[in-house]
Amino acid sequence: MCGGPETVHRPRGGALVALSPPPGIAPAMTGDLTFHTPGQPDSTEATHARLSFSAVCGPPCALHVVIHAGGDLTKSASECGLFRQLRLAATADEAWEGPLDTALSLQVGADGIIGRRVSVYGEELDGRSGRVVLAEGIVGFSKAPLAISEAKPFVRSKKKVKTMRQETAEIAC
Repeated sequence: MCGGPETVHRPRGGALVALSPPPGIAPAMTGDLTFHTPGQPDSTEATHARLSFSAVCGPPCALHVVIHAGGDLTKSASECGLFRQLRLAATADEAWEGPLDTALSLQVGADGIIGRRVSVYGEELDGRSGRVVLAEGIVGFSKAPLAISEAKPFVRSKKKVKTMRQETAEIAC
């Protein structure tokens, strides 16, 4: 492919949260949080989480990750309820990856995490949390890209359909 070898180490498949600082907060953290099952890109559950970041201000600390009950970024994080939470130990490395205590459903609604808001808070080493959101985003699907041999070419075709007045019309698909 163009551009040389693939150098992205992000898991293929699962769910992805593009993290960025909330409005009005000095840039503190940007990056990706992925939920996935290693070696199973089509799994409907995530058994692992991977946090990679491009910038974290301050000394390494524990990170408190909250998956909220809702997905509304126009409200404050405290108004969005709690669905699940996890703690990750921030390291000097550019990424943290490890197993989750319980698997997460990669579905929309009910017990699924797709569409939910995620907030990342910093915690002091003594476990206290300042409850300041460092970064947040919405959980979305992260599908593995198709191999070139699997890709289907885009073909325009014309189909005849009945309109509300029972007339036949041609539309381009």
